[in-house]
Amino acid sequence: MSTEEEDTQRHRLRETILLAASELIAEGGAAAMTTRAVAVRAGVQAPTIYRLFEDKQGLVRAVAAYVLETYARSKDVADDDADPVVALRTAWRAHIDFGLANPGLYLLMNDATRASRGADASAPTGIPDVLTVRVRAVAAAGVLLVTEERAVDLIRAAGDGVIRSLLTSPADAERMSTLSDDMLDAILGRIVEGRGETSSRPVDALLIQLRAVADELTDLSAAERALLREWVSRGDVGRGSPAQDAAAFGS
Repeated sequence: MSTEEEDTQRHRLRETILLAASELIAEGGAAAMTTRAVAVRAGVQAPTIYRLFEDKQGLVRAVAAYVLETYARSKDVADDDADPVVALRTAWRAHIDFGLANPGLYLLMNDATRASRGADASAPTGIPDVLTVRVRAVAAAGVLLVTEERAVDLIRAAGDGVIRSLLTSPADAERMSTLSDDMLDAILGRIVEGRGETSSRPVDALLIQLRAVADELTDLSAAERALLREWVSRGDVGRGSPAQDAAAFGS
């Protein structure tokens, strides 16, 4: 068998296992996706799963990427938008919709991420982190008023709260949409400069923008770009305290 044929066979085997695992989660939740059950459903031996995915957490990440990619294709989620805030809103809605449409997988991959927070927490599914990309674009546009890291943390926590709230209590489509939109509006009101308004923190917004576009300043050396990022990060610009965040949300 040629190398190309082996790669094709390996790819098909991965797809079969991923489909089996995603079906089990959809049918019975996280508890249904045991290695043994996946092996039986896919018609393979358990060692094959470990050989392809290393461990169960590796399988969870791969299944999450597989289901999310399939879901995004079915919804035709746009990758880019001329307005980075609009693109961020689109990504938010896709994330909420995905969590509600795939509750078993969503809870599995997010709970697993909490349990192993020391790993790559920014990209728990092993796919490119769309949220980080979208927030970086908002920062590069010069309208982000907190650091990218804090913006990502706030949006991710809010999205998780919305999804879990809607999953644990019956909700009609209107309530789901209202809760999701209101939460995002509250977050954006805290972290994004209002259009047509004077920013209350113009220096922070400028420094955050400079940090976001540092890698695009190709006339500078790599060392100079790294030093620039360090300078604009020094002083903890745009990173509000928990008390400030609570006050912003009326808590």
